[in-house]
Amino acid sequence: MAEMIAISLSAKVAATLSGSAAADFSSLVAVRSGIAAAARDLELLRAFLRFADSRRGEDALASAWVDQIRDVGFELEDVADEYAFLSGGGFVRACANFGAWLALARRLGKARVRLRDLSDAKERYGIRPAEATASSSAPDGGTGPVVGRKLAEAAHFLEDGEIVGFAAHRRSLMKWLTEDIDSRRSLVAVCGMGGVGKTTLVTSVYKEVAASRHFDCAAWVSVSKNFTTDDLLRKIAKELHRDVRAGMPDIDEMDYRSLVEALRGHLAKKRYLLLLDDVWDADAWYEIRNALVDDGQGSKIIITTRSQNVASLAASTRIIMLEPLPKQEAWSLFCNTTFREDANQECPHHLEQWAFKILDRCCGLPLAIVSVGNLLALKSRTEFAWKNVHDSLDWDGSSVRGIGQVSSILNLSIDDLPYHLKRCLLYCSIYPEDFLIKRKILIRLWIAEGYIEEKGQGTMEEIADDYLHQLVQRSLLQVTLKNEFGRAKRLCIHDLIRDLILQRSIKEGFTVFSKCQPTLGPSKKIRHLILDRWIDKLPSSLSNLLNLRYLGIRSTLIEELPQDLGQLHKLQTLDTKWSRVQRLPPSIRKLNNLRHLIVFRRRSADFRFAFPGTAIEFPDGLQNLTCLQTLKYIEADEKMVKSLKSLKHMKSLELSGVHESNLIHLPSSISTMSGLLCLGIVSRDANVILDLEPFYPPPLKLQRLSLTGMLARGKLPSWFGHLDNLMQLRLCSSELRGDSIGLLSSLPRLLHLTLKNAYTDKSLSFPEGSFPVLKKLSLHELPNLSHIEFQKGSLLHLNVLILGRCDELTEIPQGIENLIELDNLELYEMPSEIIEKIQDRETLVGDYKDSRRTTTVKNTVWYNGQLLQKTIYTNLFTIQI
Repeated sequence: MAEMIAISLSAKVAATLSGSAAADFSSLVAVRSGIAAAARDLELLRAFLRFADSRRGEDALASAWVDQIRDVGFELEDVADEYAFLSGGGFVRACANFGAWLALARRLGKARVRLRDLSDAKERYGIRPAEATASSSAPDGGTGPVVGRKLAEAAHFLEDGEIVGFAAHRRSLMKWLTEDIDSRRSLVAVCGMGGVGKTTLVTSVYKEVAASRHFDCAAWVSVSKNFTTDDLLRKIAKELHRDVRAGMPDIDEMDYRSLVEALRGHLAKKRYLLLLDDVWDADAWYEIRNALVDDGQGSKIIITTRSQNVASLAASTRIIMLEPLPKQEAWSLFCNTTFREDANQECPHHLEQWAFKILDRCCGLPLAIVSVGNLLALKSRTEFAWKNVHDSLDWDGSSVRGIGQVSSILNLSIDDLPYHLKRCLLYCSIYPEDFLIKRKILIRLWIAEGYIEEKGQGTMEEIADDYLHQLVQRSLLQVTLKNEFGRAKRLCIHDLIRDLILQRSIKEGFTVFSKCQPTLGPSKKIRHLILDRWIDKLPSSLSNLLNLRYLGIRSTLIEELPQDLGQLHKLQTLDTKWSRVQRLPPSIRKLNNLRHLIVFRRRSADFRFAFPGTAIEFPDGLQNLTCLQTLKYIEADEKMVKSLKSLKHMKSLELSGVHESNLIHLPSSISTMSGLLCLGIVSRDANVILDLEPFYPPPLKLQRLSLTGMLARGKLPSWFGHLDNLMQLRLCSSELRGDSIGLLSSLPRLLHLTLKNAYTDKSLSFPEGSFPVLKKLSLHELPNLSHIEFQKGSLLHLNVLILGRCDELTEIPQGIENLIELDNLELYEMPSEIIEKIQDRETLVGDYKDSRRTTTVKNTVWYNGQLLQKTIYTNLFTIQI
């Protein structure tokens, strides 16, 4: 964390001092040069700070020193923020604030003196990297890696009752290891967050397989984070010779080449099993694989890892992703551990309430469940004693043997993060427990906080997206919902990980939590402001928050933005979606750093009814906002559409109220947006004809396209056939004829297609080879449609078919049995005839010949003002038209 401060301050100073505002004045009081000098001092301390931070918890002196360095770093950051605030008004304002400049200079001077004193103190008190030792005085017997190795070794001696919840995974591993007919050497990977039971699972399987003599020889090796290639090869060699010490070469004296030759000689013509436990980096495999011969004997290597990137070394069909235990299996493990000395191993009835509460705190992690179970086994079986355990349960700060091990294992994943990922993860501590985090909003908040720096050709949003992906790959963030492109849409943090980063954030002063209603004065520090939905008015001092980067009033009752909003020159994101804001102030044209503008007005103040909503008009001056990447739900007019030509960085554009007089200017404006990925066009009314043929050059990079309105000539423009990157297409009120659908059928990446009141013909046919990768097809409100045909070889990857309010469609689509990947058929207010025919073929769950062809049918209807849904299971083989 201390190293993060040095890096953060360096970046902030570079950005702050790059501006020329008030530079001449600030130099008079030496503020500008003083901030830069302090940042250089901290930069020189970076390597040392990394070392000292790693010894926190082991060395009290180093911890106290780092805490004081951190405090100075925060003070210097505050000085840099205040400098930016005072400089924001130009030279005249700087002169008016002469007293503030002098006070700032004094604060800076004191901070620099304190920094120099601390730098001297590290030499005076002997806080030196050279004195770091391998030993540790940390609780529970050592540092995280030491604890990890002890727990891994202990997995060899677990009883069967202590291994719960892995039956299916265990069967898969046994099958892959002993029944695989492939004679090549192959890898198997088991991946999951720390403490989820990876080592326990694979060690259990390893012991059984090794004892069965299916393999000629076997080795179990713990790799850990700080491995060296030579040492890892030596450990493998020693494990292979564990039972045959006689004739064992002098491995400790061998160099890399000799070790590789010795291992290859020993493994030649043998079927061997190697378990590499706790692999943190794919390099561990790349650096030893030359020593592991592949001579067609069917040898197997098992890898356990927290990283999905490392797991991908194995074939996708040979990867097991371990998740926390479900409640029933967690309860079983808890009882087996806590009451292991009892004959029935059951929890007494009077303790069940506290047992469930304690188990909830374990969040399904086997390591946590076993640790707390061992603790409870030593306690008296009274409600008072168990309540005390529950109330005092502190994963990160406990000195109780076993409980502290949980944090040691989980903290390894956090400590392994480079500074740029660590601060992004710690930022996530602001979210409440079980909160579903929106990916795009999180990315924009990271940027607003200054955590993301542009590198090469990538935008800050792309870099932040990569950071988020890395945190997911390391099992520190969990994806709960993916979008149509397979990317994370909603995420959450495992409760135990959240507890750890929350404690770190508070301890390090990274985040401050307030339990009272905050008040906003003219603050220099606030970088983002998100208001609760029940707020109906913005603070009057909002325009004084000159360092504000993110303003979010989504889903609030706020009706008006301040007229002087344009004073927030550093604002990057303005999100008023589903608020009551009716118009944007003219001063918004001054927000030259604005990157994301999302505005959409709710009509009703009742949060139960978000729809319908209305777009908002933009005042003159859109052409000034040249940094815009996202512009959503803006009402189009001729002048505004022309000004879009200046927005060359646009990636996502949604326009409403489009009509013929402004549509003619849209092609030339969009032609300048070389990186446009998402486009939405909504016509002003049903009489407007959208002629898109003149778009040249067409936006060929589009991934998502939504069109609402009557298309000219009842067909799609010819360039649609060249949208090779298009993944999602939504057409509404388009009045298309059958021949237009053929233009879409060969798009190579189209995953989702929605037609809503967009097709006029009576019949819709999908020929062989059409829509080769489509996964979801939605057909809504097609009033004339009475016949659908899916020919053999069409829509080979369709998973979901949705039919809604197609009043003339009374027959089951012909050839639906040809949709070999169809899992879900969703019907919404469809004619009763089609429902009855599907119900006639209903199959009881489990009562069918081929479960792979069973489709779940969900029928939804309105009845007495309520939505009612019935689920039906049917086998597509039984459907004959």
